[in-house]
Amino acid sequence: MAELAKLADDLLAQPWISVHIGDSPFLLKASFGDAAYKLMLSDLDSVWWEEMNSDGLEQRAQELNKRLKAPVSAFCRHLREAVVPLLRGGSGDPLPGFSCERAQNLISISLRTDLSGVPFYWTFHCTEAPLSMVSRHMICPLLNMMQALHRQTRDLMLLLERKDAEILDYKENGATLSRDRLETETFNAEEFKDRFLAESLSEAISVQDGRLFNTELQRLYTMVTAAKTRRKRGHDSGEEDSRNPQPSLEEAQNIPPVETKEEVATPTPAESSEVKKQALHSLRTSAAPRNSVPSIAKQKKKKSKGIFS
Repeated sequence: MAELAKLADDLLAQPWISVHIGDSPFLLKASFGDAAYKLMLSDLDSVWWEEMNSDGLEQRAQELNKRLKAPVSAFCRHLREAVVPLLRGGSGDPLPGFSCERAQNLISISLRTDLSGVPFYWTFHCTEAPLSMVSRHMICPLLNMMQALHRQTRDLMLLLERKDAEILDYKENGATLSRDRLETETFNAEEFKDRFLAESLSEAISVQDGRLFNTELQRLYTMVTAAKTRRKRGHDSGEEDSRNPQPSLEEAQNIPPVETKEEVATPTPAESSEVKKQALHSLRTSAAPRNSVPSIAKQKKKKSKGIFS
């Protein structure tokens, strides 16, 4: 029981991998111990799972391999080695030795391989997962990932607005581009959102062979589930939330936080040109170290050269 409890946490930490079993695409995650395993499958219509302890492993191994004698740990280790190529994912090509059969609320994954030169047969009998498990392994992590990615997008938009303000200040101080092809339009967040919804949304939500989780999303999934596990352990041990805060996406990825929009907002059109220049100038110079050399824009103006070369 202790090993199965540990496997439950290990399974949650595993990202979903896009695989092909036979002709069917699935999302797969699995966790193996010394004499137990847990496995989950999804075809985006349903989620199936199976857990097996030491006694179940020994019984099924003897039923399917009557002439093969080996310790349970050897069977489990061999199953891990057979499934690991699936978990590596990426190619999307079906692996030899695996086949899939469906029957109402059951999916059977059959495996034929060799164990120490002797044919070895195994079948994973996966039943429909309970709603609580689906929520824990898929729904809640995906919602958390959506929130994190939304926060990341918002911070990137604010960063673009700061960059536009910086470039405008350079231009107002006489700086010019050395290459015209480098010039870009001022970023407009609303136009960007409208264009994304009109042109890119259908491509973004398309599902090809169940390949939903690329490498970056798999990493984000593991970060989200690890943070939630740490928070749960903190609650279980009686710690306050303030002692075990959940790290933000920026902290986990070592991305410096972006100032709020109110702190870097562009002056309103009603303000005078002089006030606008002062505000933008203070935005740039406030980030500069003390005793720094004169601004790049002014240096380039004296030399009559562009600053973006």
